[in-house]
Amino acid sequence: MKFPIFSIKKLFFSNKGSKILSINQFEFHRGAMYLFSGSMGSGKSSLMQILAKTKKIDKGLVFYEGNDISLIKKTKFNKDVVFVAQNHKRPWLGGSVKKYMIKALKSNFGSNYQKVFKKICNSMKIPNYMLDTDISLISEGEFRWIVLSIGIALDSKVLIVDYLDKSLDSNRRIILNRVLKRKSSHDGVTIIASSYNFDFFKMSTSVFIKMDKGRITQVRSISHKSK
Repeated sequence: MKFPIFSIKKLFFSNKGSKILSINQFEFHRGAMYLFSGSMGSGKSSLMQILAKTKKIDKGLVFYEGNDISLIKKTKFNKDVVFVAQNHKRPWLGGSVKKYMIKALKSNFGSNYQKVFKKICNSMKIPNYMLDTDISLISEGEFRWIVLSIGIALDSKVLIVDYLDKSLDSNRRIILNRVLKRKSSHDGVTIIASSYNFDFFKMSTSVFIKMDKGRITQVRSISHKSK
């Protein structure tokens, strides 16, 4: 029997006595992109963090490939699941963007990092001038693009991105749509993301989920007709 990659059962999560999430049941299947949307405080970020194993739930169960997520060792889990949070700290020591990216890729791909680095730079249209710039000098939007690029390049089973469109202009959103669509439909990566605007990512989304006050209020499969 093939389990869903993630499944939720009677999940409840609160913060300082206030309910944040209450989800009775939901399943995530392989090779699809799930996009969660909703107003501020609807529970999107908390759900992303729970699925990424950075927050613990109060009640209920979350399973990863049929196993209770709370019982999976963090080191093993992190090999399968990459989480791009809303905020990411820049390195204290600075250095070029290229050096920053290569360091992240080397730890995962070893001697094959150069091929992966070249591929992600081409896919995400990262210009040479940006690669040569000190990472402390690039803009917030550019830094977010680099963090997203590294997360995508790590080629995990699951990619979780909180606030997918943060700091991105319309051109970069178009590029990201194409890259994410290929990652899910061609490479079989399961993508779980949040955004305030579903329309930005219609092209890459398989399932759209609306959240309100910690609950899932709408689930809609998106049909992509081939031209």
